Amino acid sequence: MYRFNDALDATLRLLATDSVQGTPCEDSPFGEGVAKCLREVLRIAADHGFKTCYGDGYYAWAEVGEGELFGVLGHVDTVPYEGVWEAAPLGEIKDGRIYGRGVLDDKGPMICCLYAAIQLLEEGYTPARRLRFIFGGNEETGWKCIERYMQKEERPVEGFSPDGDFPVIHCERGVAQISVKFAKPSSLISLDGGVRANIVIDEATAVIEGSGAPVSDAKLTAETKEGKTHLTATGKPAHGSTPQEGDNAVWRILGYAAEKFGGEYAQLYTSLCDYTGKGLGIDAADESGALTCNVGIVHVVGDDLDVTLDVRHPACITREELTKRLRAAQGVKSAEVVHFHDPHCVDEDDPLVQRLLGAYNSVTGRDDKPFAIGGATYARALERGVAFGPMFPWQESTIHQKNENATLEDFRLMYDVYLEALKRTVFTK
Repeated sequence: MYRFNDALDATLRLLATDSVQGTPCEDSPFGEGVAKCLREVLRIAADHGFKTCYGDGYYAWAEVGEGELFGVLGHVDTVPYEGVWEAAPLGEIKDGRIYGRGVLDDKGPMICCLYAAIQLLEEGYTPARRLRFIFGGNEETGWKCIERYMQKEERPVEGFSPDGDFPVIHCERGVAQISVKFAKPSSLISLDGGVRANIVIDEATAVIEGSGAPVSDAKLTAETKEGKTHLTATGKPAHGSTPQEGDNAVWRILGYAAEKFGGEYAQLYTSLCDYTGKGLGIDAADESGALTCNVGIVHVVGDDLDVTLDVRHPACITREELTKRLRAAQGVKSAEVVHFHDPHCVDEDDPLVQRLLGAYNSVTGRDDKPFAIGGATYARALERGVAFGPMFPWQESTIHQKNENATLEDFRLMYDVYLEALKRTVFTK
């Protein structure tokens, strides 16, 4: 029995639950919504004969088969879903697309993987090893879920995370979220923008002492009141690993301030308004790609301008070197890493990579090759883990943006790829 429609229905049920990290509750340290989603995926798995475990609200797992452990790792929490959407942010099928926060990142892909395994079992396939689905509860806000799992549970020998891109991501650059304090320009009263370090800032405001000229930019307003310039800017959000795909609202404000007020603002613009990190002296590149730097959160605190950077760096530059260079950059008072993941790579010729790649190319009829990204997935929690989907090369990414969605055609194709991949990596007949 082809289980795609069941996967689609289950995805809509999960999307209907807001699982942005919330107030801790008895059932979960990450809020009721996360707990509800973890309970729902375990219910589905248990109804189809899987052994299940609820990990105190940090994580959950569902397992079938015997032997060495193969993991499929994903998460049920999401980033916020502010703004006006074209369809319901908590799940809706409209005009041939499925919309909702988490439809691609990462509820939809994990549900498709789970139902693909259910279908194979019903078709008479047998797991050649243990298959364990591991569901995390705060991937978007700190990875405490997978850290707790690795402390208390068995680590899979190998596996994949359906939380990246097709065909296969065999290498992930390092991630360093760094709190940097800059000397605040004396005339800067306030500058505020951003809620998460790993999202490009799409709304920002500022107040500067002095009268600035009006602007004609539709995404920036400047109004003088009682000798102060009030600025409001809008931009376009994007994932922090690809800041070049967004439009940072803070950049727009600093660009205006640099032009109208010069001096310290010009230096801040040079330092911060560059996604390569060159303005801060941290640019670097190797065969896995170039460093990217996202200005994710900005606030004025006392005499400081507090900035949280989300830096995705190749292995040729360590996080220790990053902080050393940042501390030496002009105008920087301090720099401290607050969250990090070291680079992670699996050889392109590794059997796991080749089996997954073969499944993808077989289903899609393409001849794509493995590649590297700046994103961070649960794959790096495994020694031999890779990211595998759900984004196809031809899709426009809406992950971490308004209107997160996929066409039903692509969603079905994703299901079919995971079906073939599990057949080649886990099941036998």
